[in-house]
Amino acid sequence: MMKALIVLLIVFWTGSVSAQELSVLEIIRKIDATERVASSKSQGKQIITTSGGKKRTLEMIAFSKNRNEKQLMVYTAPKRIKGDKILMLNEGDDIWFYTPKTDRVRHLASHAKRQKVQGSDFNYEDMAGGKIEEDYTCKLLGSEEIDGRKSYKLELIPTESGPHYSKLILWADAERFITLRIDYYEDGELLKRLLCKDIRNIQGHWYAMKLIMTNLLEGGETVFETEEIEFDLELDDTIFTTKYLKRR
Repeated sequence: MMKALIVLLIVFWTGSVSAQELSVLEIIRKIDATERVASSKSQGKQIITTSGGKKRTLEMIAFSKNRNEKQLMVYTAPKRIKGDKILMLNEGDDIWFYTPKTDRVRHLASHAKRQKVQGSDFNYEDMAGGKIEEDYTCKLLGSEEIDGRKSYKLELIPTESGPHYSKLILWADAERFITLRIDYYEDGELLKRLLCKDIRNIQGHWYAMKLIMTNLLEGGETVFETEEIEFDLELDDTIFTTKYLKRR
């Protein structure tokens, strides 16, 4: 009787574990749900270190709406770039850049989305708010420990509408479903690495307050630090327009 009970418990336990296993589609949908918030407003800075060791700091305010479908970044310092704005619509498919120096709004061509943003190690594609499910073909490679956290390791191959990279390897927290690290490959070569640090729960949202992008080919590093952030705000649609970009 006891042996039969033990066997039943083992079968029940192993069955429960199997039932809890997630498919790769379920995993990426959970990551998208975590990272694509309804709306947000943040204040932060970028610390850019060149391969030669020179440093400069940029300060900005950023807004997002409709789960990253609309994004706006406004640079507030230093004086040289104060007033520069970047508007991203349609999840980064349409990008406009404005600078007070020329008082012109420029729509970026598709190839220009690979350019570095203000000389940082982030390009426009990196900052776009697309869905993993739509922009990549995904494969679960297994699980690994990152910063003491069990993480899913995923291979992401861009679709025709996705970024220009040949592939990404992404590690996501297996409990909180937030990105912890991304390795970017181009033509099979490891190009750069993103580390997501200082993850906090703010207003019920998991959020990485510090992003570190390292250029592994050219050298250099960009640290993106969020100092303040608010979620689930009522944001006026007019700020996500090209007309707003010229507003001083």
